[in-house]
Amino acid sequence: MTDSAPMLDHGQFSKLFPFHFIVDADMRVIDTGSVLARVCPKIVPGALINDHFLLFRLASEPIKAFNRDFIARQENTLFVFKSTSTDLMLRCQVLILRDPERYLFLGSPWVRNPTELKALHLVLQDFALHDSTVDLLQLVQATSTSLHDAKQLSEKLEQRVADRTAELSMANAELSRVMRSKDDFLSAMSHELRTPLNAILGLSESLAEGVYGDMNTKQVKSINTIAESGHHLLALINDLLDIAKIGAGKMELELTKANVEDLCQASLRFVMEQAQKQKINLKLVMDNQSVMLTADERRLKQILVNLLSNAVKFTPNGGSVTLETKCDLESESLMFSVRDTGIGIATEDLKRLFSPFTQLDSKLSRQYAGTGLGLTLVMKLVELHGGSVAVESEIGKGSCFTVRIPCKGLDTLNQHNPSGTISLTEITPAETLPSNTPLILVADDNEINLMTVTDYLRANKLRVIQARDGLEAVKMVREHIPSLVLMDIQMPLMDGLDAIAHLRADDKHTDMPIIALTSRAMVGDRERCIAVGANDYLSKPVNMKQLVKTIRAHLPNDETL
Repeated sequence: MTDSAPMLDHGQFSKLFPFHFIVDADMRVIDTGSVLARVCPKIVPGALINDHFLLFRLASEPIKAFNRDFIARQENTLFVFKSTSTDLMLRCQVLILRDPERYLFLGSPWVRNPTELKALHLVLQDFALHDSTVDLLQLVQATSTSLHDAKQLSEKLEQRVADRTAELSMANAELSRVMRSKDDFLSAMSHELRTPLNAILGLSESLAEGVYGDMNTKQVKSINTIAESGHHLLALINDLLDIAKIGAGKMELELTKANVEDLCQASLRFVMEQAQKQKINLKLVMDNQSVMLTADERRLKQILVNLLSNAVKFTPNGGSVTLETKCDLESESLMFSVRDTGIGIATEDLKRLFSPFTQLDSKLSRQYAGTGLGLTLVMKLVELHGGSVAVESEIGKGSCFTVRIPCKGLDTLNQHNPSGTISLTEITPAETLPSNTPLILVADDNEINLMTVTDYLRANKLRVIQARDGLEAVKMVREHIPSLVLMDIQMPLMDGLDAIAHLRADDKHTDMPIIALTSRAMVGDRERCIAVGANDYLSKPVNMKQLVKTIRAHLPNDETL
């Protein structure tokens, strides 16, 4: 009985429902209540119910017989059973037990007068409880079934969650692998693209400055064109890598104090040559000329140069481009606005402006060249600063891009110092250099880069020795004791990181300046170089003037260029 009433044992159940009986799927009796067994002794375990009971609905509709399928359709229906041997009539409700092969009938006698009681040999104590007890038992049974079903559903849900968690774990592992592959690809592409660019820009710079001899005007112009194209290609590569870094969440801002006027002037100088060619008037308007801003100065300049370059490119000859700054002390933010008198942008095109690789004029015959990466990079860099970008434009009248950079505690200064310039040391032939001139070891496996850097350094009063792999670099350092080492990182036999580590492990070379000069420019490359012992890090293509300046900064005080 515990299947029908889990809170009651067999004796208690039989006492509460003395007229109950249980049958199996074949309609054979399994158990009967104590009074029913006494009143109808032929209904015993193993007997067929259809042989001993006639079945009626309450409307006295006779039913010839009933089976498992019939009961399943009629669960909780009220029936009347009449014993064929004693004329006892039972009002019964059927319950399907949790075990689907057993069916419980809860019954009570349907007696209408004292004569029937006497004929059936029944007394008051033989009667079942009120029908509400039956209803209560049905509720217990339903609750028990519901709990059982809920437990099964919970187990299924737990399994589905476990399966889904496993699927997500596999997906995350695959995503991590893809991201690592993407980073490795970008790192490799950065190296492979920057290495030849380093040679192109370095040789162009050396040729233009007369390192290999004087050139006529036409030759200088051609060399400058090569250098300009190389810098343009480098800018595109940098944009691609920057967008990839931001997308991977691997770009970190290097926040410093920056003088806003110097920043604006430097950005305008970058586009000044092209503006002059197009007779475009450049203006700088500042509401305060002595403001210091805490931001990533290099990235902020990148934002302004992208906006200014676009403004100049899309402004017809004779137009104007204005860079305006405004301090908003109330919201603690600084606004940079780039306003032009260019071709303007249609309202329906504004929403596509910041999508990568999108040019509003994308026809094969389009007038304005470009990859469509500039504004995408602007938006991402501004968002990294926690700022926003707004655009106002009208076809034929021009556009205005406004960048808002939040900055707590805007600083204003009474005066500022403009950025200085670096001039190239007068060139002298290498063979005239005295023996006490600083000796530089250049380690690089690329012959063109090796030649370019060597020639430029020698032209700047430096003695140079060369190594083409890490093993050779370590050997030459021990033999020649150079003043400084320029160490490429990706080299055969022994890479630059291992070479630096070997040198730093020797007490004789712990203080020798080592500058990592490499085409690897991904996030973490600089940190890895510094961690193994490099004093500084420069990524290729490197500006030759900057290279000389860096070398000067790291040479011992008693050695000068």
